[in-house]
Amino acid sequence: SPEFTLSKELGVEVSLFNDRLAVNASVYQTNTTDQIVPINTSLASGASSILTNIGEIENKGLELGLNTINMTGDFKWNTNFNISFNDNKVVKLGLLKKLPFQNLTSVGESVILLTEGSSLGSFYGYKVDKVDPATGTLLYKDINGDGVLTPDDRTNIGNPNPNFTFGLSNDFSYKGFTLDALITGSQGGDVFNASRMDLTLMNNYNNQSTEVLNRWTTAGQITEVPKANDANALHVSDRFVEDGSYVRLKAVTLGYQFKLEKLKLNSIKVYVTGQNLYTITNYKGFDPEVGAFNNATGIGQGIDL
Repeated sequence: SPEFTLSKELGVEVSLFNDRLAVNASVYQTNTTDQIVPINTSLASGASSILTNIGEIENKGLELGLNTINMTGDFKWNTNFNISFNDNKVVKLGLLKKLPFQNLTSVGESVILLTEGSSLGSFYGYKVDKVDPATGTLLYKDINGDGVLTPDDRTNIGNPNPNFTFGLSNDFSYKGFTLDALITGSQGGDVFNASRMDLTLMNNYNNQSTEVLNRWTTAGQITEVPKANDANALHVSDRFVEDGSYVRLKAVTLGYQFKLEKLKLNSIKVYVTGQNLYTITNYKGFDPEVGAFNNATGIGQGIDL
């Protein structure tokens, strides 16, 4: 059956000072029922997937926008700011109450598990306890307290959904010159750094990152990197969950517009643009804006592959 979406939204717009200050705000709630997602199956012909209606997903949030005309005349300056808060959860699933997604082939485990009441795309795995100083083996926390480590000790280890995202743009112009600058950012979303995981597992002949130089090598050593070829390290865990918050100078464009009436042309604009010029983040990977290669379309996000 097809997906069905019911949206409720309340918005307000206010304009002041002869439109030099404009404010808009909206609150919304969207419920998608019978959402269509691919479910992996094991068939006689091999692994495959089928499209299935899984249940209901809810999104609700707040969006705010501010537009200002700061200066007019020969020198013009306009500012636009927007910020968005969104919270989502899986309200209910179908017959399968636990749905894994985004299998990581290097460890043979899925990094996403959908459950009722959880946020969409939540990461699922083991929580690291420590590297055993005596043996160099990576140890995990016994979540259910039964005294032995089993797959039942896997739990929620991260949420890729940010608390809020924002954008700030400023447009300047003076006679024929223009300057546009855009800053974007995200706060609170986690990233599962699967690329870093592949570069620190030390279980094959692939290149490894310099992080493995801190691996356990002698008894009594205190470190967060287990020994090489540690079979216990080959699991999805919060060891590779990182804060993906960032502020980025997304784009800057400088231009000049020539008037060419003598050539029967209104004008020609020459410009130069720089993109992703500078990023402030604690994320250890190449780019905190990740997810381009995820196969869990619409569900998987914040996974650095």
